[in-house]
Amino acid sequence: MILDRNEAMDIEMTFPTIPNPDSAVVRVYTAGGLEMRYHRNAELMGSDVVIASPYSLTVHFNGRYIFAVSIERDDLRTMSPMIGIPLRELQEEYGVKGFYGEPKISLYGEGEKESLGVYQGVNDEEEIIRFLLSVALDTVDEIAEPVLVQKAR
Repeated sequence: MILDRNEAMDIEMTFPTIPNPDSAVVRVYTAGGLEMRYHRNAELMGSDVVIASPYSLTVHFNGRYIFAVSIERDDLRTMSPMIGIPLRELQEEYGVKGFYGEPKISLYGEGEKESLGVYQGVNDEEEIIRFLLSVALDTVDEIAEPVLVQKAR
């Protein structure tokens, strides 16, 4: 997915799994006129979602929310009663012992959702932040280095 920040439409409630841009903001970065908010466990825009988004980055330009990249995981605890399959059976099907499926990368922009597949990176938050920033900057074709302007205490 490639976006022209000047032409990109605002993200609307096109997908219930889009991160709420004001929820659980941990850090804010800027680069080339972009504001990028890093979220940890952000609320999602929809109410009946069966995924969790432990890490996400929302991109804003000229006060508009234009793009999001998330690492998402199927939430088996939520999914189980909705589809009528016991949790243990879902865990076996997904090949996990915990309550979540594999981490997957999703991009949201221009009314579309694009999957980049399973997140293969390390489970280190600083590395995850660098990865999300890299995806966002590549998507909007920005070469400036992001600058941290706000960090949650």
